Amino acid sequence: MKKPLGKKNHYRQFFYHDEVADTGINMDKSDLLKKEVEHVDIKSFDSRSIIESYEKMAFQSRNLARATKILDAMIKDEECATILCLAGSLFSAGLKNAVVELVKNNMVDAIVSTGAIIVDQDFFEGLGFKHYQGTPMIDDGMLRERAIDRIYDTYIDEEHLRECDMTIARIADSMEPKPYSSREFIMEMGRYLDTHKGDVLSLVHECYKHKVPIFVPAFSDCSAGFGLVYHQYHR
Repeated sequence: MKKPLGKKNHYRQFFYHDEVADTGINMDKSDLLKKEVEHVDIKSFDSRSIIESYEKMAFQSRNLARATKILDAMIKDEECATILCLAGSLFSAGLKNAVVELVKNNMVDAIVSTGAIIVDQDFFEGLGFKHYQGTPMIDDGMLRERAIDRIYDTYIDEEHLRECDMTIARIADSMEPKPYSSREFIMEMGRYLDTHKGDVLSLVHECYKHKVPIFVPAFSDCSAGFGLVYHQYHR
């Protein structure tokens, strides 16, 4: 017989709605990897009015409104190069569409990003894999037993992530042996998606089609590192 939740866990269950109040200890992997993270469609609404209202507010809201005006000015200036910098768990959280639309509409000339966003999140989903809605209130040991990785309240199937690693290794195997920059290698990742996956929602693929360079300063410090080490070891 299950113990009563108690006041603390009752509020915890209320806060996380239909998420697992008992830390998911009795749940199967398929139950945990059920609700996909959905990317917000920024074309489905007009955010200009709320951004403009931020200009009359304070702190980061006013900074955001100011930033939009700076970006507008940069885009209108044909002599200005717009370099987009990305960090954090943006795409696993559902913001990929927002960045892809910038590239589609020629609003970005180059991208500098962490490897996690480009490989573990974007390329990973380009291969057909997903991020799933979860909860931070869960037993990580239990997730490990089920080969599930967690990014705060987001889950990833570790087996799928390993397939992403091996895809990176196969891309490296197909390339002429010589030094490559991150930009050159990521372009090959885009070519791979174009050849094997077709028209997928992917920043790597969109940048490949629009010839927008992506630079990752620490390229091996992400899932790509495992694939590259595997490639080097077996070569």
